[in-house]
Amino acid sequence: MTRELGELEDAVMTVVWGTAAPMNVRETMDALRAGDRVLAYTTVATVLVNLHAKGWLYRTLDGRAFRYAAVCTRAEYAAGLVKQALDHSDDATASFVALVSGMSQDQRNALETALRIAGESRDDAGSTRGAGGGEQ
Repeated sequence: MTRELGELEDAVMTVVWGTAAPMNVRETMDALRAGDRVLAYTTVATVLVNLHAKGWLYRTLDGRAFRYAAVCTRAEYAAGLVKQALDHSDDATASFVALVSGMSQDQRNALETALRIAGESRDDAGSTRGAGGGEQ
């Protein structure tokens, strides 16, 4: 179940999401400091351990230290929050109307693009199945 990250968790996840390679505590702490957020080593270590325990990060042992990487992308995280909110709605249409009416034009354009891409993906999957002689 997706839940919203706390402020400090979000700051750490933003750093992790912004890197291609798994990070250790020191690298994460330095990246946070570069963003004008000064935290103690033990604080960063605790947040990383907690995020791992909650399933947000996976970790691998590198010598005597762990390296942490995100389990999902930031986009997948955001999608999970939206899906969770919709799952708790008793009227999905009203929820979508409220969501879309509060969107900027750029966000609406992104939604239209996403719907088109999702529709094309679904169409491609259907035509592949049909071409094999299975479903008709």
